[in-house]
Amino acid sequence: MPELGKQICLASHFLLLFESPCLENCIDCTRTKVQNLCSGDPAAGITVANNTIEAVTEFRYLGSIQSSSGRCYSDLHRRIGVAFSAMHSMQRCWRQKGLSLDTKLRLYQTCILQILLYGADTWTLLADNTRILQSFSMSCQCQILGVKWQGHVKNVKIADRTGLPNIADIISKRHQALFGHVVRLDATTPVHQALCQVTAMKDGQSLGMNWRRPPGRPRKTWIQQIGNGTLASWRQMWQSADERGHCEESSQRTSVVYAS
Repeated sequence: MPELGKQICLASHFLLLFESPCLENCIDCTRTKVQNLCSGDPAAGITVANNTIEAVTEFRYLGSIQSSSGRCYSDLHRRIGVAFSAMHSMQRCWRQKGLSLDTKLRLYQTCILQILLYGADTWTLLADNTRILQSFSMSCQCQILGVKWQGHVKNVKIADRTGLPNIADIISKRHQALFGHVVRLDATTPVHQALCQVTAMKDGQSLGMNWRRPPGRPRKTWIQQIGNGTLASWRQMWQSADERGHCEESSQRTSVVYAS
């Protein structure tokens, strides 16, 4: 589960910083933040080398917003906003009659879709999130085709004309690609250990005698998006990914989607 992996990785990096003899020269305290991910009480500010490090509930890291709740709402809406700005900046391309539809669709997939789905392989999506993404994608395709909303053209007809895959299918392939990549990592890697622990919990193993599941309805997790969400499908995909290995034929980048 990416949330648990993030906690392990960030904690290890933070401990390394604290153990450094030249801490003042290692980090910029004005840009460094403290954040608690996914569980527990909100983080409190700390003092390092006479500098106060602010505690936050959201932090942007490598262009992706990390939320303390572990959800992707903030990042998803930000990606839509950035993609909308990019789509608007390319108005002349979409209106250019000299460009073929195939060229416009390739531009859309390269310049817009990659912005929209940046970091989507780590998202835990609910049905409402998928609907919002698909709605934005269809509005972009209508704009490329020159279809106005007053025309009341159904999404099925728009998809038939563009031939682009469904957003949910694209994200699902990215989830599976990330799953396979984590499976093939070294057994000592924290994120690989976290994934092993999640699958072990599904098999009935506990995190410890004192561990109790939080009250309320269990939240949907990232691992449930792999396969059909069952332990049998995870084992099958795990074995398939492990046997496939990092061969050249299966190492194609999943961040590029081409029109069929």
